[in-house]
Amino acid sequence: MGLNDQNYALLKEHCLREGSTLFGVADVRQIRQTFRLPSIKEELDCGISLGVRLSGAVLAEIEDGPTLLYAWHYRQANIVLDRVAFRLSEYIQEQGYRALPIAASQIIDWRQQIAHLSHKHVGVLAGHGWIGRNNLLVHPQYGATVRYVTVLTDMPLPTAKPLEFGCNACRRCLSVCPSQALGETPEDYNFDRCFEQLKAFRDKRKIGHYICGLCVKVCKGKSVHGKSQTSSQGEIDHSSDGHC
Repeated sequence: MGLNDQNYALLKEHCLREGSTLFGVADVRQIRQTFRLPSIKEELDCGISLGVRLSGAVLAEIEDGPTLLYAWHYRQANIVLDRVAFRLSEYIQEQGYRALPIAASQIIDWRQQIAHLSHKHVGVLAGHGWIGRNNLLVHPQYGATVRYVTVLTDMPLPTAKPLEFGCNACRRCLSVCPSQALGETPEDYNFDRCFEQLKAFRDKRKIGHYICGLCVKVCKGKSVHGKSQTSSQGEIDHSSDGHC
């Protein structure tokens, strides 16, 4: 096992022990121009993508919009992710490398709902899944029921290969979207319609967040076709000797 693979195994074990459900590594150089971060980002080629699965029981309580319980659960998931990312960054620094943890849910442009970077697009490059018709990162086994966080680093690591679009015939998210903001492709997503609905939910339900949960609840990944498949997330791209 080479140094890169050893680093990968050590970090993955550390993150799973700290509470992460998913671990993957992306080569972020192709999307780095979209990051709203200090100049140090130009020196950090690896994006470690960590995911925490949401509670199915909490999601099951969502009927026509977000509940107070879901809002609380959403916040707790972000806290767990931030803690894991913080601890991982400490661990990487102890190994002599640099690490920049990016908050799981920190908006810097509220109108456009833009963060320092897109955790879902880093997650795609890390092999966790694909961008679905719901405009969310869809994991093969867990669907959209995962929240993500990112740690950028210069630690040498093998990277994953993205998965192909896998929604296939599933259109559950289209039928439940209260704002009709979704379409046949991820590119059909209408941000303005969705955001107006999120604002309405926030104000009427006193939840304090721009969240909905309906398309998250119904998105089951490839399990909607009759069987839950073992995830290929984070599969290292040995075929192309991917690394960062």
